[in-house]
Amino acid sequence: MKARYVFLTLLRSGLWNQPVTDFEGFPLSAEQWKELFNVALSHTVEGLLYQGVVTLPDHLLPPRSLILSWTVRIEQIEQRNRWMDKQVNKHVDFFSAHNLYPYLLKGQGVARCYEKPNVRLPGDIDWFFQNKKDYKLAREVLTEEGVAIASVPGFSTYAIWNDVEVELHRRMIDIHNPFKTKYIGQLYQSEADFAQSIHYEGYSWSLPSPLLMHVSVSIHILKHLLAYGIGLRQLCDAARVCYTHSRDLSPAKLVAVYQSFGVLKFIHVLHGVLVEYLGLPEDRLPFPRIKHPFVDTMMQDIWTAGNFGFSADSNEEKNGSRHMTNPRIWKNLLRYLPLARMEAISFPVVQFYSRFSN
Repeated sequence: MKARYVFLTLLRSGLWNQPVTDFEGFPLSAEQWKELFNVALSHTVEGLLYQGVVTLPDHLLPPRSLILSWTVRIEQIEQRNRWMDKQVNKHVDFFSAHNLYPYLLKGQGVARCYEKPNVRLPGDIDWFFQNKKDYKLAREVLTEEGVAIASVPGFSTYAIWNDVEVELHRRMIDIHNPFKTKYIGQLYQSEADFAQSIHYEGYSWSLPSPLLMHVSVSIHILKHLLAYGIGLRQLCDAARVCYTHSRDLSPAKLVAVYQSFGVLKFIHVLHGVLVEYLGLPEDRLPFPRIKHPFVDTMMQDIWTAGNFGFSADSNEEKNGSRHMTNPRIWKNLLRYLPLARMEAISFPVVQFYSRFSN
């Protein structure tokens, strides 16, 4: 528990780019520092924790050997981010040559909500295509380029393209309730004029509107909690999106969207985790939260699961998908049923159906 308290102290320091001022739990032994570092790796937040570590007084720093290893790791993350940004540019170039203009989801786009984007560990590159025709064409031109593609649950396509894991999506928002398909389409249209863009080395990346970014990041967390679990990096993404875009969001519209999806109770719990554990200032929430006792339970689930559940379960495939055979998934569905009833009911059905209809 001591190491966990220090872990969250360092994480909050890096997440909000503020020096550590709370030294409760310090100092840590060499073994405790090693354990803390391994937990950071399992949740893919070692870059954020490092930003907190370097603000510590000398007598509270980790052992020199760990500091050196950690520093090398950060340099690798920063190099990887710069390389990934260039890959996004190449993708933009490739798609635009075929008259395709997808939205960049999560990843390198959300990283821009951080004070220091390059310390966020990059994952894959996600592209959302606004209609089935464009999605199908993107699959075809990638195949013609010699890129092997594979359909994965959730109406998505997985590929390794120029040594980067890439996903093409027909859905921006991971809502599985089949009765909300028309509503989601209308939501996309209503937010089209508020789309964002990022400019990097002469290229423009299209991002969803602040509202769609908040919804897609939050519902993505729900999706993984219903399945194998999710790591702290995705919670940090949600916190930074809230912080960055809180003034850009319409509270009434956002509440209406979550009410329509039947997940507002879950969002209140998620916001509670972001405030109580990650230190998000409450006035940066897009709307006032309702406190819920499930906050601590959700955080415990996140601690246990690690990065998308891979720390707690090794049942994964190499093609970007996982079999829904682990009994833990059914336990999670029941656990989150009171917070997002229709999603908990619809999730396994749609995941199974989409395996054969993508």
